Amino acid sequence: MQASVMPALGQPSHFEVPQQVVSDSRVLGYLGRALSLEFSTGQHYLAQASLAKFRNEPNHAQGFVALANEEFQHANLLIDRMAGQGALPSSSVLSPATPANSIAESLQSCQIKKLALIQLYTSACQYCANASFLEDHALFSRLLEEEQAQLMRVNNWLEEFYRSMSSNQSLSRGFA
Repeated sequence: MQASVMPALGQPSHFEVPQQVVSDSRVLGYLGRALSLEFSTGQHYLAQASLAKFRNEPNHAQGFVALANEEFQHANLLIDRMAGQGALPSSSVLSPATPANSIAESLQSCQIKKLALIQLYTSACQYCANASFLEDHALFSRLLEEEQAQLMRVNNWLEEFYRSMSSNQSLSRGFA
């Protein structure tokens, strides 16, 4: 959803609740940890958006808000899955947002957040595959793919920034 950090604003979530709920404590642990990381990452992106606004970088701010929206959508999926297993989030501990003085610092901090999520989802996928938890494996696989795609976007964004800085330096040297 554009220009909103609320997942599926105005649209009810649709999921089937199984007749007999069988929950695995490790899967619930992965879901809870993923939820905390997704909320922390979303909060971090919103902080980076605010910092970009104050640096007068509105396009970068919009990019960070878009990433935050995606993280909150992931949180929505995780909570749906928890509810489907007869559980609800008990509490989430959010890691603090990292200050950044430039877009490069912001993007580098985002890479770290992405890598933590990718590592968690990789582990969760392996566990669910080994334990034959197909629905959980499908969810974690989907989230893993989306996090990997987001990391690629962040990496491309950072490379684009470095290219623009390099070309700006070349131009300023040429006129010296």
